[in-house]
Formats: sequence, structure tokens, C-alpha cells
Amino acid sequence: MAASSSGGMTNDRKKELKRLVLRYFQQLTQGCGKPNCENADCASHPGFQRLNKKEALQRAMVLASKKNKPKFCTICTKPAKVEKSSKENGAGKENGAENGSKREAVVVKEPVIEPLTFATFQKLIDEAEGGTQGGSDKKPDYTKAIRMIGKIFADDTALSCSFPSGKELKATEQDSGIEMKNVTAFFTVVEKVAALQEVLNGAIGRLCQQLLDPMKNKPDAPLYTLRKYLILLENPSFLDPEFHPVFRKLCEIITKLPEAQKDILVNWMSKYTAKRMEELIGRIQQYITVRWYTGRQVDDLQYGTTVLGLLYRANEPWRPHEVHHYGEEKSRGGMLFSLRRMAHRDAKERENKSEGDVKTTTKVIISSKGDRHTPLVDPSMFNNDAVNAELSLKADYKRWYEGSKSSFCFCKNPFILDASSKRDILHIDARHQMSEHFRQAMFQRLTFGPIGSSPYLVLMVRRDNLIRDAIIQLQNAKLENMREDEEEENNMYFKKPLKIKFKGEEGVDEGGVKKEFFQLVVAQLFNPKYGMFTYDKESHICWFNKNSVSSDEEFELIGIVLGLAIYNGVILDLRFPMFVYKKLMGYDATMKDLQEVDPEIAKGFEKLLRFDGDVENTYCRTFSVEEEAFGMTRTVELKKDGSKVPLTIENREEYVDLYSKYLLVDSIKRQFTAFKRGFMKVCGGPALKLFRPEELHRLICGSEDLDFEALEKKTQYDGGYNKDTPVIKNLWKVLGRFSLEQKKKFLMFCTGSDRAPINGLGDLSFTISKNGPDSERLPTSHTCFNHLLLPEYATEEKLERSLIVAVQNCKGFGLL
Repeated sequence: MAASSSGGMTNDRKKELKRLVLRYFQQLTQGCGKPNCENADCASHPGFQRLNKKEALQRAMVLASKKNKPKFCTICTKPAKVEKSSKENGAGKENGAENGSKREAVVVKEPVIEPLTFATFQKLIDEAEGGTQGGSDKKPDYTKAIRMIGKIFADDTALSCSFPSGKELKATEQDSGIEMKNVTAFFTVVEKVAALQEVLNGAIGRLCQQLLDPMKNKPDAPLYTLRKYLILLENPSFLDPEFHPVFRKLCEIITKLPEAQKDILVNWMSKYTAKRMEELIGRIQQYITVRWYTGRQVDDLQYGTTVLGLLYRANEPWRPHEVHHYGEEKSRGGMLFSLRRMAHRDAKERENKSEGDVKTTTKVIISSKGDRHTPLVDPSMFNNDAVNAELSLKADYKRWYEGSKSSFCFCKNPFILDASSKRDILHIDARHQMSEHFRQAMFQRLTFGPIGSSPYLVLMVRRDNLIRDAIIQLQNAKLENMREDEEEENNMYFKKPLKIKFKGEEGVDEGGVKKEFFQLVVAQLFNPKYGMFTYDKESHICWFNKNSVSSDEEFELIGIVLGLAIYNGVILDLRFPMFVYKKLMGYDATMKDLQEVDPEIAKGFEKLLRFDGDVENTYCRTFSVEEEAFGMTRTVELKKDGSKVPLTIENREEYVDLYSKYLLVDSIKRQFTAFKRGFMKVCGGPALKLFRPEELHRLICGSEDLDFEALEKKTQYDGGYNKDTPVIKNLWKVLGRFSLEQKKKFLMFCTGSDRAPINGLGDLSFTISKNGPDSERLPTSHTCFNHLLLPEYATEEKLERSLIVAVQNCKGFGLL
């Protein structure tokens, strides 16, 4: 069954593309055999720069995708085949039969064949090549090495016991006991000898075919039998599309393992080095990309994505594993309205319970030793560019929403999707929920009579009473959107497009008024004088004020503002630490989070944990904290009777964890609970769980990476301008000389925000129009539409002077 193809590629076209990729790959890696080949895309060309398999595959895909296909060489060599004597073949058959009969006769606990070690294999290679040294014309005899490979990779028990890290095989749930550097060295040696490589790949292919038998993978299989999968995944030949069918089988076998066994593989993979992790991710991503372009078979994509998902979990092993099924509370067409209401109530109860779980189980893992709490590699490495470029998000969302738990879609594997795709899915989910809400309203209209419902969320506010008006308006919107028979609140109205009206002003909100509203609300609520948040001048971070007397409604408003900004595509200038977004998503706290929130306390804790002297008499502290607020001092105990428990070298780790938990969780529980409640009213739902904390941060606050070259490439022109107009060329020259602060002011002047969208400035819709001939007029802008109005200045100097004056006085000046 094929996955839906957004590009509309026919099956014939897919087959032809696959054929071209394979042929170009062969030409780039093996050449045509002609000594003076004139084809620059052939390995036999005298000036050809050798490519590894990964580079060759990428180049082959580029060549196959061109409209004017580069020529093929008339004669291309094929991989040399290993010739075996009849004696060898007979021996191989005898050994195979003997081993097979033994495996059937008894339950194998120890390998019948001696396991492979790299030292043993290297010795065979040295013996084979020993007679060729000193200028001898004698060819290496790899017969013994070939037999060794054939035996080991024909017996899954022998392979599972190979490459031990010590003299004895020791495999636990946390450690595979494999010496991975020896596995890499083995495959490196084999890759250099065509005869060995062919035998190895043939043996792996046959072994994978055998392992597809369900009887070969039993839930109660010994632990060590899983080791073979880590060894097989290291085969670099899987970069070659010719061996992708075998790699698919291997991924299918791993996918169908019991969950408990996959958990063990994750534990083992979490011990990889960053380099090994990157190489394996690249190998699987290459497979997914090729299968995406040449077939898009659901099973092919599913198996590769599942194995990549194990690596994703191994990259962050401290995080609990979560399968991203769409909420079970989804309602289906044809259900009665009363059942929909009940489903909504059940969903709200689950949401509230989940919200409570996150608040009470947020862990602080500051002082733990020996455990890794930072990703091995950048999580963005798991995003697949090909999938994100061509995937029909609507179709994938539909499969996610309507499909069963066993059906495949990328929404269940969000590590494949980049932040931009997740943002679009969030909006698709909002529109879907809105359509469900309107269907329910239509049912009610037919049952109970017409009830008006605005397609927009409209707020009428005064500038001099902005916060109070916003809170009251949002409460009124809640009342207006609740049905008479509905006992609980329905938050669908937050997902409507937002329109802002300032009382006494005639402006029509086409986007600019909305942006100004968000800027004013954020500036007022985050002002330290308002008392809701504290501001650290060194780290430039805002944090919840644990002594704030502001109401829960005001903290809830901040959460609602963040959610509304997401749904309305407005970037906010927030100075929250990353831990706020981690806390919203249920992540644990680490020392890095504490360093952001309170750098001085973090430094003190690090010194305490390293201190070698008498902790009790040097620090003279107990498990309690004294705080001053409003002229009064109060004591907070970190544990029961904490004021009577002295800090010692034995309990200092517990002290650091409890103190950190108090600072990051307990001391701001009321404030953060209200804040999160407001945020979840707008954004709560299955789609939010697709995001990582750093992606959620970029979604709300935008990117600080201002790539003006990307902006120049995506800019559109109107009114007679084009990219070759002299004033436009001068504009980009001037912007190229601007400092970072000047570039931020330019963006603020044109768009109402000094930050880039989630995927950078290349994702910004930006237009420059002609605003008359050369004159003394300054540039102006429509921030609603990200639209710059630029007079056709005669000189570059005049353009620069006028632009600087405009952007430095952009607040309340020159904006339309």
C-alpha cells in the first residue's frame, strides 16, 4: 500500500527515477573501466574526485532529478563476483547443513561456532595479504576470511556473541558488552576488499530473511541475542541503494521486536558516542530519503522511521517514552451531540489530570552523577528534509486523526518533522477542532434554535486600562461562546482569528493593530514594576516572582497571550528561560536550567558539590530556606523537620536537589499553574505534544538568527521594482552593512517584530513596493502585511540616510 504522494508522481516515474539513481550511483562509485573516460560524472574520469558512498548517493539523486540528464557511459562495470571452487562450495554446504541440524535439535545457549573477534579476523587478513608484500605478483588468498564471514553471519547465535568488549561475553539491560570500535574496524577492512564485501552482504541478506520468521524472535529470547542488531546496523554497505532491500528487512525485524526488547536496544544505543550516533542517523535518513523519492511505500517508510525513533529515544534516554497517538477523545461523524458533549467533558478531565501530573511530577535532576541529561546530537538531525519538503501535512494529519493506533503516519513520529511542519499541523488541528465545534453548533441550531456565533475573537480594549479590559473581554468571550446546555467551558473560541479594537480609534485590524496589542500587553505585564516577574540584568531573563500579589487571572492572561500569539502568527519578545517551555512540555530540570534562572545559586551549588572539606561546619546550613518579603522573614523547610537536619557531605546532593526543586517548582506553583492553565486553554491538545521545548520557544519568540541573504532571495517586488532595479540593489548593499541592532530595527520597522519566523527570514513573506520617484520622503511600511514602501532614491547615500532616520524613529512614526 503506497502512502499518498503530494507531488503526484506516477508509479512508472518512481521506477524510472529509482533506475536512474542506481545507475548513476554505480557509475560514480565503480566507473566504466575506460582509462581515459571523458565523462566528468564517472569514476573512471582522470580528474574525478573520489566520493564515499554517502556522497555518491547524494550526487546520484541530484543527477537523476535534473531535467537535462547527464549522459551515461556506454560501458559500466559491475561488481566483481567471487569465484569459489567446488570444494569450497561443498564445504560451505556441509557446514551450513551441520549447523542447521544442531540449531533444530537443541536450544542453543552457547554458540556452536566460535564467535568472531576483530583480532582473529585481522590475523586472517594479515595471513592472506602476507604473501603479496615485497613486490610479489601473487594475489591475496582470502579463502579463510571468506569462510569465517560465511560461518559467523550464517549463525545468528554466533553473530550475537561476537565482538565482546572483554574476554567473556557480558550483556546486561544497560550495556550490550559489544566493543563497537572493533565492529567498525571489521566493516572498514571488509569494505576495502570486494570479495569479502560481496560474501558479507550476501550472508547478511540470507540471515535477515531467516530472522523474518516470527519463530526466530521470541519475547523470552536470551538477552545476548539482541546484540546482533547493533552489529548489523553498522554495515556501511546499507548506504548503497542496491542493499536497501536488505536494510528494509533488518528494520522490519527490529520494528516487530517486542517493546521490552526495543527498550533494551534503546539503552544500549544510548551508550553510543556522538560520532557513531551521527553516522547511524545519517545512514537511516539516507534510506528514508531514497525510499521517499523512489517509492513511498508505507512499510518501507514505517520500518526505517521506527528504527530512527529508537535512536531518537537513545539520544535522550532520561525522557519517558511517549507514543503520539491522536487523543482518544476525538469524536467521529454521525455521533449524537450529547455523546460529543460527554467526550468533550472526558477530554477536559483528562487534560486537567494531565496538567496536574506535570505540575506535581516535574523532576529536578541537578546533582545526579554518571547519568547523561543532554542530547548526544542536535535533535534537528532527526528531521528529514525530503519528507518535510513534500509531505502533504493535511493528509498525514487525517491519517493521524482517523487512523488506528497501529497505522503509520509521521505525526506519530514527530522527530521526523521540523518546527515549521509542526506549526502547520497545529493550525490544521485548530481548524479541524473549529469545524467540529461549528458542526456541533449547527446541530444545536437545528435543535434549540439559532444562536449567533462570530467567526472572530474580537477584543475591545482601552490603552489606559489594557490589562483589566483584556481580562474582562476574554471572560465575556467565554460566556458568549458557552451554550446553555453546556456545563463546562468550551475553549474553541480561543482558536478563532483574533481582532483587536482600541476604543476611540478608527484603525481596522489587518494585522498591525493585533501586533501592537501583543507588544503592549507583554511590555506591561513583564515590566518589573508590575511585580509579576523578576528580571536578571546579567542573564536578561524574566522569571516568575514568587512573592507576587498579582491575581491568578493576570498570570492566566500571560498564558492566553502566548497561545493566541501562536495561533495568530505573532512573534513575541519574551525573555523566559528555556525551562519555562520545558516545564510546559513536562520535561525535567537540569543544572543548565538552574544556571539560566539563577546563575549565582547554580555556581554556589556547583562549588558545594565539589567541596572536599568539612561541609557541615563550613556551610553551617540546614534543609531550610529563609526568605524576606514585604519586610517579614519566613522559613521554608525543604523536607519534614528540615530546619533540624544539618547539611553534610553525605546529604549534600539531596540538599541541592530539594533546594533546586523549591526554586524552580514549588516556590512559583500558584503563578505557574495559572500561567499554564491559560496557555493550555488555547493550545492544549494532541498537536502541542509534537513540539520540543526549543521548537515551542522559536514558535512563540521567533529566531534570533537574522539571515538577510535568505530574506533577499524570498522578497517579492511590486509597483515597478524588481531585483535588478538600482535602488533595490543599493538597499541590499546598505542592509548588508547594517549592524545587528540596525537590522533588528529595520525588521521592527517593516514587520512589527525584530525577530525572524520559526524557520528564519527565508520563511517571511516580505514585499517591497515603489513609493514614487526620488524625493525627500522617508520610507514607510505596512506592518500588517510586512510591506516596505520605498521611494526611488537617486543615490545609495541618500537611501542609507533616509532609511536610518526611518528605522530609528519607527515607534509611532511612519507606520501604516
